[in-house]
Amino acid sequence: MKSIICVVLVAGLVGVNAQTEEQLKKADGYATTCLAKFNGLTRDEVLKLRAGEFANANQDLKCFTKCFLEEAGFLSADGKLLDDKAVERLSIGRDAGKVEALVKKCSVQKDDPCETAFRAIECFHNGKASVL
Repeated sequence: MKSIICVVLVAGLVGVNAQTEEQLKKADGYATTCLAKFNGLTRDEVLKLRAGEFANANQDLKCFTKCFLEEAGFLSADGKLLDDKAVERLSIGRDAGKVEALVKKCSVQKDDPCETAFRAIECFHNGKASVL
């Protein structure tokens, strides 16, 4: 299950193509850490997220994405998206200008930090083709 979640979030953020083995191992560790906090998530929920189905996500799944983004350094402990860090990491092997535009587009703060993280993941997923 943890590897599925890792792939879901890494693919959702930046697309699988530019991921190094080291990046995947780190993401796997982040997913493992967060999965321990949200063990009520089902395989089906994760697979739906991977497929880009965001409409019926529950609060645990949204907060899982918050945990993952915090672990990855894209979100501060108080729920603020760290645009500079995201651009720096996501630009590896990509056009930095396109990545920066996508990060700016996807960095919309919501009242709930879990919602902020989830909507950022959704936006990255929907816009990743523009940076590949």
